[in-house]
Amino acid sequence: MISDLTRLLVVLLFCAFLVSCGGSDGDGGAPATTQEAADKLPQRIEVAEKSLSQLESAIDSGQVRNALMIKEYARILGEQKPELKSLTKNLSQDSSKNGAIFSSLRNRLDTLKNNPDVFESPLMQYQEANALIAASQPHTYNLALTDVVNVLADMSNGSLPRIEALAKSDSLTSNNAQDMGAGSQLIGNPAYGQWSNQGGTSIWAWYGMYAMFRDLTGGRSYGYNQWNQNRDYSYYNDVGRNRYGNARTKTANAPKTKRYGSARDYGTSKKSYGSKSAERRSSSYGKSKNQSSSFSKKSSNVGGSFRNKSTYSRSRFGGK
Repeated sequence: MISDLTRLLVVLLFCAFLVSCGGSDGDGGAPATTQEAADKLPQRIEVAEKSLSQLESAIDSGQVRNALMIKEYARILGEQKPELKSLTKNLSQDSSKNGAIFSSLRNRLDTLKNNPDVFESPLMQYQEANALIAASQPHTYNLALTDVVNVLADMSNGSLPRIEALAKSDSLTSNNAQDMGAGSQLIGNPAYGQWSNQGGTSIWAWYGMYAMFRDLTGGRSYGYNQWNQNRDYSYYNDVGRNRYGNARTKTANAPKTKRYGSARDYGTSKKSYGSKSAERRSSSYGKSKNQSSSFSKKSSNVGGSFRNKSTYSRSRFGGK
């Protein structure tokens, strides 16, 4: 019987050798006028449609590496914690083209093609087409899935490592953030919920299939101001909003301050966090010292092909 650890290591090794499937997301020359944007728009929509179709093929053929991670993490967590099985099953959908993030891209393309009145001008339509092209690049989409991977990792209480982010304890400390519980990386992401006005205050409300996140935090809801002031890093809110938010959600309830999530972020913000010691605190998989030592000890027992490898302590999943 193959153990969970062995299976996970096989997935990680396979992911490390997958070839990145990036493509060009250039805009072909930004339009100088509204009329020029209108003239170029049909071609950009065609490129966006083609890019999304290619991404769908990449997902179906197992070439999006973090999609594989989501599927495996969800399987393991569902077995570790059967009481979370319905939630992990819903999150595992993000390993496929039926997931929340891919479905959001598909819906945005449909709106762009069939409901142009949603946009104020051809220039905004053109910008939306370019955002969709960029978001549909497999390498970029791969990074957009890191929030889901890390939500599953955190729900495992550290038995599954984070990727492309600091360990949870390090990240909370470095960002002076509050632990907002399971799913907090997905707060603010319109693929998973929305800000609703309650008595003049914006409150985050999960969509039905993710409502268990509220139950896991004792029924607690977070208002925008509390979240904005105390939130930790997430890929969507700190990196991907312009590509993965639609025309309305890009600016609505956007966080006011960037948070830092990986060693690379510290390297580019030394005035704020300023130290090489911060960079040393985490590999790009974001394991804490205890996680790292524990994980490498376990992996050394799996077999010769994994022994003393650095594959799992250095990211092969691409940077920001």
